[in-house]
Amino acid sequence: MVILRQKEGSDMLLEFSISNFMSFEEKNTLSMIPSIQSNRGTFNISGINVLKFATIYGGNASGKSNLIKALSTLTYIVRLGLDERHRKLYCRVHEDNKDKPTIFSVTFYANEKFYNYYFEVLLAERKVIFESLSELNPKTGNGKEIYTYTKGELDYKKVFNLKNIDEFNKNRLKTYLFDNNMTQHKLLITDLISKEWDDSQLSFIKDVIHWFSHININMADFPIHDMKYLEKVDERNKVEDILRELNTGVSKIDFTKISEDEFASRTNPHFAKAIIKDVKERYSEIVKSGKKNIREFTLRGDSYYRFLFKPQEENIDILELSLKHENCDTKFDFGDESDGTQRLFDLLDIVFTSQPNSVYVVDELERSLHPVLTYKLIEILKEELQKKNIQLIFTTHETHIMDLKLFRKDEIWFMESDNKGLSRLYSLDIFKIRNEKIIKDGYINGLYGGIPLFKKLEE
Repeated sequence: MVILRQKEGSDMLLEFSISNFMSFEEKNTLSMIPSIQSNRGTFNISGINVLKFATIYGGNASGKSNLIKALSTLTYIVRLGLDERHRKLYCRVHEDNKDKPTIFSVTFYANEKFYNYYFEVLLAERKVIFESLSELNPKTGNGKEIYTYTKGELDYKKVFNLKNIDEFNKNRLKTYLFDNNMTQHKLLITDLISKEWDDSQLSFIKDVIHWFSHININMADFPIHDMKYLEKVDERNKVEDILRELNTGVSKIDFTKISEDEFASRTNPHFAKAIIKDVKERYSEIVKSGKKNIREFTLRGDSYYRFLFKPQEENIDILELSLKHENCDTKFDFGDESDGTQRLFDLLDIVFTSQPNSVYVVDELERSLHPVLTYKLIEILKEELQKKNIQLIFTTHETHIMDLKLFRKDEIWFMESDNKGLSRLYSLDIFKIRNEKIIKDGYINGLYGGIPLFKKLEE
């Protein structure tokens, strides 16, 4: 996908809705619009308050991860289209859902504009049915359709509601409309965002590209990022301070230069040879493109490596991450650290992200972390994210952070499934809470739902 430059602006998620997807049969909506009359802990964008956090609780198999998968599937289909892996993602609780459309809807803010993008697909057939993109006026609640497209429609005037488009770009749109009708598994927006556009009247395409390139979705057991923030000395120093504050034992983060032979001996000779070859080929392409600045790639595994290319010297430096602990002279590899410490490195990417104005979606944020450590990490995240336009949406089982000192009522969500396995998402804000100090006790005792239900074992 081509990423086009535009002026810096907040990229925020306002609402996401899904139906007929995995355990979601009926429409379920996650809203980042406050339902409480309070400005505490919100962004104000163009006069509209937007929440910074959403924390989603629920028992195992309640559908929490399915919501994250739905967002991930949305972004995948927009970027690349439907593929074979999507055929069985409709809600299979009822078999007739196979022939019903799966509906995705996302409302977002990009480049000082509000948009709603909506589409319907038949997942089992890898077939797009309908899609629409509208620009919204948040003050009036009205929307202006940019395009409304039913698969098979070739009439430009029936699809696009665009004025003052020059003939060249109008003809391009007509061509891509025709081309898109030749493939049933691709959205029209997928074709549009893969092209270069200059016309200011088509800025909506750049806005869609920008928003979808600033949403970071991370499933459990996968690293959040490649930790590129560690390349900057000042940010490494800040991470060291945080790791000391969190009592991880890590006191110093550094990089040590190693040779290609050392890299091979510490990984696998065949793997190392393939990696170095790939990196050199990438650098070769960069040099051919005429770019003279230093280029870096990273490799994350049991250890963490940076490949630094210096065009003027025409060579590659391989740098290995090493960690020093307090009161210990030995240096440790990244893979020597506990799962919890490694998880902290992942999550701190949210604080030191190289992409401001982003949306982070994390499944099982507390994984491998002690409850007290999770609470402290959330405090650090909240403090640091006050300075940046970043939203954090995450699933969790950790009741220790179910605290109205950390989150607003409308930032706490519950997911529960019925006896058929169908999921339902709802906010804490629908409940009247008498004692806000013991909210987590109410949850554990089942007052809000969203907890595991156990069948009595029969002897």
